[in-house]
Amino acid sequence: MKCELCHKADAETAIKRGEGDDAEELYVCHTCAKSERQRRQKKSLRTRKVTGLPPGMSMSVTEVSGDGGGDEDGPPPIIGAIMNAFHDMVSDIEKAENSAKAKKEPKMHDFPSSRVDAAYRIGGRLHLEALHLIGEMDAVKRAMRALGMELAGVNADGVSDTGHVYVLRYSGTAERAKRIASALLREERNARVRLFEEMPRVFGDSLCRALAVMKNCRLLSPGECFDLLSPLRLASKEGMLDGITTDEIERMLLATDLSNSEDRLEQDERDRADAERADEMNRRFEDVVLNERAEEKFL
Repeated sequence: MKCELCHKADAETAIKRGEGDDAEELYVCHTCAKSERQRRQKKSLRTRKVTGLPPGMSMSVTEVSGDGGGDEDGPPPIIGAIMNAFHDMVSDIEKAENSAKAKKEPKMHDFPSSRVDAAYRIGGRLHLEALHLIGEMDAVKRAMRALGMELAGVNADGVSDTGHVYVLRYSGTAERAKRIASALLREERNARVRLFEEMPRVFGDSLCRALAVMKNCRLLSPGECFDLLSPLRLASKEGMLDGITTDEIERMLLATDLSNSEDRLEQDERDRADAERADEMNRRFEDVVLNERAEEKFL
């Protein structure tokens, strides 16, 4: 039987050609079998993606021979030079972008919140829970960015912007920042009025969920605890809770560690700490209930 590829030499071995349903078995000579194997190897060479390119740019090349020889199966030596030149170009682009970025970004300062009305701050951060609950927080953040300012929240234990407390960061003059901060707090005050007068079910849902978790949770991280205390603080200030005072809720908030320090603990140690915190909150909130004023609004 003659080779099914060259049809000259005698068939000496069997090979498979193609993939899946199109695969076929051929009987070929050793020379054709070797050629077919080399063809498959070349086809299956891994394509390597060049890294370190600016966003939106990409480049793929096959393996480049490192001996610089004139192997007819290898790529031309100029590819290596092109790659080096391309990397140099990328480096220059990145340097230019970083330089431009540094020029565009002004120095930011933290707005001092110590003189802000205590009702609208927790420690050194502004408390904007109502703007979050009425769904305006994203719009407020965009407005701050447009004004060259930033509301920097706290991410703790997987909870993003926990408690919806923020440091207001600004560029420009302190007087301008003061005016903008005043307008921001005015919007938070209006949002609290809207929650109580126009959106009682939204407020009640947040409050009742927080109370239910505090009474029944089995594990409670610091970040989640802080986040749950936030709407409870608003409710307490509105005189809607029996069994706990606003001062006590605020002491709990200030005592909560939001530094993610428990991330360094082993998992069983962290679970133990979360369990102890949950048990403590279960006991403390066991007798905390909505008062008659809250029931008139929410129930």
